[in-house]
Amino acid sequence: MKKILITGGDGQLGNCFSSIFDEKYKLLRPPEQEFDITNINQVKTIIKKYNPEIIVNCAAITDVDGCEDNPIIAENINALAIRNLLDTFKGFFIHISTDYVFDGKKGPYKESDIPNPINMYGKTKLFGEEIVKNNSKQWVILRTNVLFGLASKASFVSWVVNSLKENKEIFVVDDQINNPIWINDFAKIIDLVIANDLKGLFHVGSDIFCSRYEFANMIAEVFNLKKGKIHPISTKSLNQKAERPLKSGLISNKLLSEIKLGEIDLKKSLKELKRYS
Repeated sequence: MKKILITGGDGQLGNCFSSIFDEKYKLLRPPEQEFDITNINQVKTIIKKYNPEIIVNCAAITDVDGCEDNPIIAENINALAIRNLLDTFKGFFIHISTDYVFDGKKGPYKESDIPNPINMYGKTKLFGEEIVKNNSKQWVILRTNVLFGLASKASFVSWVVNSLKENKEIFVVDDQINNPIWINDFAKIIDLVIANDLKGLFHVGSDIFCSRYEFANMIAEVFNLKKGKIHPISTKSLNQKAERPLKSGLISNKLLSEIKLGEIDLKKSLKELKRYS
């Protein structure tokens, strides 16, 4: 049974991976107060104590506007802390990244496309990728976009479902394009990456590229909620601090061919998620 240390283990992905694979792996999720990855001494202590074979790095500050407000904190967590981990750990390192490393002008993107982040979140995540490549001999970087579930309030699906159940009017951008992926599907991808001993950079997303507005309508349809409460707006009208990539999304062909898996069916995943709710 492989020992896997999960950073950010109490987050959406860490919790999901643990719930699915708790019996397959020996999963180590130290509490944040004992395992702050920006604290080199805590990192050394935990890695030496548990001696994991694999680290899955889920730790990140993902609040896009918050990264603009706190660029030093964002850089410390999303990038520099990775060096703390890799100074001590020499095993298989799986790092979770994002489509926000791209500018969103010509998506969807392949792994060979040149990153050009347009906000601090994307810049710090790209910096983190570079640290992984330069400091680990056994690494996988998995870029993903719009991870969703129902357990986390940060999930887009949770927000849409809960708002519509409360009969609220919601306003959703119709000019941001992605291919969202269910957190359970992504957790299973990580398992397959481990099983196939993959190395390198891979993109992960579902089979449907759609706007957030179109995705919200899809969610309403699957969950039998009122579509009439969903209204389209432009990203510009939100006046957000950080610029968002618009035409984005990730092409997963490279990964799917390596792990011999068919496309991830977004509608099927939503229907399965509904059964859990």
